[in-house]
Amino acid sequence: MKSAKCPQCGFVGWADAESCKKCGAELAPQADYASDESGSSETVYYAPPPSGFQPDLKQGLAVTAMVVGILNFLFLGIFGITTIAGIVISAIAMKQIKRSPHLYGGKSFALTGLIMNIASLVLLIPVIVILSIALPNLYASRRAANEASAINSLRKIHTAESTYQATVGRGDFGNIGDLHSQNLITSDLASGTRHGYRFKVEVVKDTGEGLPGFIAVAVPTEYGSTGRRSFFMDETGVIRAADSQGMEATKYDPPVTFERDNPSNRSASRRSRTIED
Repeated sequence: MKSAKCPQCGFVGWADAESCKKCGAELAPQADYASDESGSSETVYYAPPPSGFQPDLKQGLAVTAMVVGILNFLFLGIFGITTIAGIVISAIAMKQIKRSPHLYGGKSFALTGLIMNIASLVLLIPVIVILSIALPNLYASRRAANEASAINSLRKIHTAESTYQATVGRGDFGNIGDLHSQNLITSDLASGTRHGYRFKVEVVKDTGEGLPGFIAVAVPTEYGSTGRRSFFMDETGVIRAADSQGMEATKYDPPVTFERDNPSNRSASRRSRTIED
C-alpha cells in the first residue's frame, strides 16, 4: 500500500489522498516516487505546493492579545486584572503557535501583545506606589478642610443666634429655620448639610438658670471620609470637639483651641512676633 508524506507538515497518509488529513494542504503527486528494496510498501513524495500557497491559520487569539496589550499600555495598566489577563492570553497564543504552527499563526501579534502587557504591568507598579502615598494625604486634607468649615459654620450660627435674640426673638433663640427666614444664615447651611457635615440646632427654653439657650451640633455625614471629629456649641459660643465615631459631641468634650485648629495662622503669628522682636 502506497503512502504519501505531506510536504507542508510532514504527515504521512495514503498516497491516493487529495489533501493532507492533518493540515488540509492539497497534495499533487509527482510521477516519480521512491520505494524501498523489499517492495512491500512504497512512500510517495509529493511535489511541494506552489510558492504562493499559504494555508489559512487561526490568528484570533494572537490578535486579541495584541489589542489588549495596546489598550493596557495606553491606560498605563490601571486596570490590573486586564493586564494579567492580557499576559495570560499572549502566553496561550504563543504556546498554540509553537505546538501547532500548521494551524495557528500570528506569532508577531502574540509577541507584541506579550511585550505590551508586561510593559503595562511594569508601569502599573509606580502608579500604585504614587496613589498609595497621595490618596491618604488627599483624604486627610479633605477631612481637615471639612472640619475647619464646620467650625466656621458653627461660629456663623452663634452670630446669627445672637442677632436673632436681640432683634426678632424677644430674648429667645431660634432654630435653624428661624435663622434662615431672617436671612441670618445661607441656604446651604439652613439645609442642614454643608461641606461633608450635618448640622442640627435645638432651642433650649431654660438652661437651668431661668435663661434661654440653644445647642448646635455638627456631625460628619460619612465618618472617616468627610471628617472624624464631631462638634458641639451652645449659647456661650464655646465650640467643643471630639472623635465620637460619628456620634454627636457633647458639652463635656474639650473645647476647640484656635492655636491647634489653625496651624497656619499660628505659624504666621509666630513669624510676626519674631520680626517684631
